[in-house]
Amino acid sequence: MNDVRQFHGLGEKETDRYIGGEIHGKNVRDLVTKFFYKDNHLCFHILLRVDGGETVFFREFTDYAEYKKAFSDLQQAKLSNIIINVPEKSLDSSVIAANVA
Repeated sequence: MNDVRQFHGLGEKETDRYIGGEIHGKNVRDLVTKFFYKDNHLCFHILLRVDGGETVFFREFTDYAEYKKAFSDLQQAKLSNIIINVPEKSLDSSVIAANVA
């Protein structure tokens, strides 16, 4: 993951504690989007800032509509204290099937 952090600029303190696990919406303090270019395509990372100041990578998107839908679902999960399923650590959006339970 270190190479990916340097390439994508993920400088925040990240944690593996939630990878492949669940986060209750009430434990999410902020939703953060990182915008960057990869191979001349605009990409989006959604990061969750959780209690304790940790930042958890949620998912990478290359499609704006998919990103916007996921971000909206996460906002609703945060407000309604719905469980958020954090996918396995991967930056390949075609492999990730992240769900808001």
